[in-house]
Amino acid sequence: DSYYADQQQGLFIVADGMGGHAAGEIASQMAVDAVREYWQTSNMNNPLELLQQAVEKANQAVKQAADDNPSWQGMGTTLTILLLQQGRGYITHVGDSRIYRLRNQQLEQLSDDHSLVGEQLRRGIITAEQAKTSNFGNVLLQAIGVTPTLDICQAEFSLQAGDQFLLCSDGLTNMVKDKTIAVLLNQPKALSSNLAELMEKAITTKALKHDNITAILLQIEQL
Repeated sequence: DSYYADQQQGLFIVADGMGGHAAGEIASQMAVDAVREYWQTSNMNNPLELLQQAVEKANQAVKQAADDNPSWQGMGTTLTILLLQQGRGYITHVGDSRIYRLRNQQLEQLSDDHSLVGEQLRRGIITAEQAKTSNFGNVLLQAIGVTPTLDICQAEFSLQAGDQFLLCSDGLTNMVKDKTIAVLLNQPKALSSNLAELMEKAITTKALKHDNITAILLQIEQL
């Protein structure tokens, strides 16, 4: 996993790599770096268009690196971005890492899971309970560096004081239910304490499953 958090710029990124050896780690870091560099050098005024092009640049960079290096073939990464700017929030997302918003004590997943199970759930082929136990939970329909074109999930919304946002890899969400996430984030404690409890909950319920866990938790104090 790789991540980036810049409070001044309002840019937050989580990427969960896949691929043998260290390829997944390389893919996730490359994707984060590509987005960050494009964001810093572009002068585009439309945030969603800028982020879309940044993701496409990341996709090209990871795919080209895999094509050029046989030991990296098959590598890819999820890529989940949240941009906060002038009272607005912007999401750009590929893969099955997630962005949640806690508003008025209610937790909402803002990103779509680009996975086989996520698609089956959206089409009503399986139920939410069946999705939790599906054997196809890790089958991604798209990821950065794997396909030449992407169906990027994007959204724009207004911010409210008190909004909390959680960006996380599936190492967290595979282990902790949404209901538990909501309970922990609603605790009247410091964000760092709530995030630490959330991570600890995921680690202690991992059982025999091995996966990295990466999460960013932030709150809008005032607008």
